[in-house]
Amino acid sequence: MLLAIGGGLSSRTEKAASYARRQPELGALHRVVRENLLTLYAASEQGFASALPTFVKEELEGFVNCGLLCRGFALLACPTCPKRQLVAFSCKGRGFCPSCLGRRMAETSANLMEHVLPESVPLRQFVLTVPFELRARLAYDKQLLGSVCRIHVDSVLGFYRRRMRDRGIRDGRSGAISVVQRTSADLRLNPHIHTVALDGVFAPGDDGVPVFHTLPSLDNRDVADLLQVVRVRILRMLSRAGVIDADSAETLCLLDDGFAERDPALLALAHSAVTGLVPAGPEHRERIPLPIELRGSLGVTTSALCAAELGFSLHAATTARADDAEGREALVRYILRPAIAQERVQLLPNDLVRIHLRIRSTGPVLPTCGLGRQSGVHDGNGIEVG
Repeated sequence: MLLAIGGGLSSRTEKAASYARRQPELGALHRVVRENLLTLYAASEQGFASALPTFVKEELEGFVNCGLLCRGFALLACPTCPKRQLVAFSCKGRGFCPSCLGRRMAETSANLMEHVLPESVPLRQFVLTVPFELRARLAYDKQLLGSVCRIHVDSVLGFYRRRMRDRGIRDGRSGAISVVQRTSADLRLNPHIHTVALDGVFAPGDDGVPVFHTLPSLDNRDVADLLQVVRVRILRMLSRAGVIDADSAETLCLLDDGFAERDPALLALAHSAVTGLVPAGPEHRERIPLPIELRGSLGVTTSALCAAELGFSLHAATTARADDAEGREALVRYILRPAIAQERVQLLPNDLVRIHLRIRSTGPVLPTCGLGRQSGVHDGNGIEVG
């Protein structure tokens, strides 16, 4: 497919003239997916007696074709000189394509900074994670995940209103933006919510013009109390929706919703991606409720401004000052970042793949579907899987 677009390529800027096409086919991540895609399809059909859903195949195949000239390109032509430039089509995927998600991150963060977030206002990030047993269900149930996200944001904004009201500031209103990140740093399935909130409230001044009042302080008890509110509201919503059985005070049972029969392959892969265990075969199609153990201490503070309670956790230590424009933008870009950075994927001998992590991992080795046999070692730099 060929498009001729007049753009004044060489007469505008030297940066445009020095454009260099990216070569995704040379990257480690592209090679891993490209060389093992058909193996994944065959394994899903043989192991789960059903093919992967269409949207999963479209996302994977779109990533493989993204940025390849042989899959389509645009021809940029300068009307005043013989300069020509080929630009390959992108997949515009929303799953894990680092290039497309990186471009979306840059565009969205710029729009939020210029048109949404007020200037000269401090920001604070709240990160909510949920128990392992709930993650697979939230990963494929967008309505349920949306409800969890709304409860989290509403609880954060309510916290600001109450705290500032206690300080004599009435009718205060804050604001927040939320992004759902679907994976952990080690690529395990982990739908968790990043919320960047205004660290305070707007309230009418003496002349009726809104004035911003910064939250003076936040301590570990505040974070623990907020987490308890979020946890109780989420579990109550899940019980009303028929997702969990709340009859027992110590164990909540995740009820079957028929998804195992509708799409056993996707469900089995989701559960294995959450736990880090190799997806097995027909036993994952059995309709067995998943218990959620609620035993344990309440409101444990794991680090500064970070609390954990019965499988839920809340982190609120990351902030950006009102006068730090670069820090505010970096925080927004961080919550919009792609699931994986291509430079953190490294091919090793013997069909091993190393995923470099920022922190030392103490959990199980991640089995990556489509890479053949399962093996791997932990080290100080990352995780090797194969």
